[in-house]
Amino acid sequence: MNKKSFFSLKDLRDFEPNKPSYAVLGKPIAHSLSPLFQNAAFKKLSLDAVYIRVEVAEEELEQAVNLLVEKGFLGWNCTSPLKKKMASLCNALDKSATLLGSVNTVLRKPNNFLVGYNTDGSGWAIDVKKTFSIDFSKLTITVLGTGGVGEAIAKQSALEGSKKLILLNRTYDNALTVARNIEKNFNVEVQVLSLTEQNLKNSIIKTDLFIQSLPLLPFKSLNFQWEKILHPHILIYDLLYFPMPTPIESIAKRIGCKATNGLGMLIEQGALSFSIWTGLKAPIETMRKSVYLEV
Repeated sequence: MNKKSFFSLKDLRDFEPNKPSYAVLGKPIAHSLSPLFQNAAFKKLSLDAVYIRVEVAEEELEQAVNLLVEKGFLGWNCTSPLKKKMASLCNALDKSATLLGSVNTVLRKPNNFLVGYNTDGSGWAIDVKKTFSIDFSKLTITVLGTGGVGEAIAKQSALEGSKKLILLNRTYDNALTVARNIEKNFNVEVQVLSLTEQNLKNSIIKTDLFIQSLPLLPFKSLNFQWEKILHPHILIYDLLYFPMPTPIESIAKRIGCKATNGLGMLIEQGALSFSIWTGLKAPIETMRKSVYLEV
């Protein structure tokens, strides 16, 4: 194995797998926790396989996929912002990838036929239900940020039967495109607002579940007075999971509302990927313990 915490494309060219191999692609990628729980799952089920990190920029993705196929990798994950481009490199898309508009999991079938899946939405929904014990059909959900994973979560919310969605995004037209796609495919009311502190505050008043999907630096750059926006009666799901607690988790604790971060989603979507690759039920508790021991 590479002594670094991740493989570069050059490392991948030199890598000669001697067992079934899987990977996660992204940039940056050294921080990814996926190898922790995927390798723990392989070990738990006595599968002689390995899962590695590969640092890949968006413009390198096609080259990386060709290398993975050449090296015989059986499957891989990818992080944002690679997910939409990955969809274009697959030979076929599962319903989940078609619905959510992106791919985070690839399965290589015989004759190098690549099938793309998206386990983000289902993994998130599973974790929400476990954490909050809620019925989506009774929820008004506000999503902050509709790029990448935020778009997937908004669409999954509609799929789960949420009664109303409120989308706020720094680029209004992006959120509007997502909203139109949702309204075309689901019977749900979608409201789109430009991202201002007052718009968010007005939305939160009508919200049962608030989803924070912005990356860390854009979230910090908002400089909103969160203590005056949030209230103790809403549920908060922050898709970030680093640092722990995340900034919005810390605020939630101070004002007394229930909040969680995206670590549970990461593990649940990884368990779904594991099952797609192996055809086996993922040892979810083993995967969970391997991560929480690390963080």
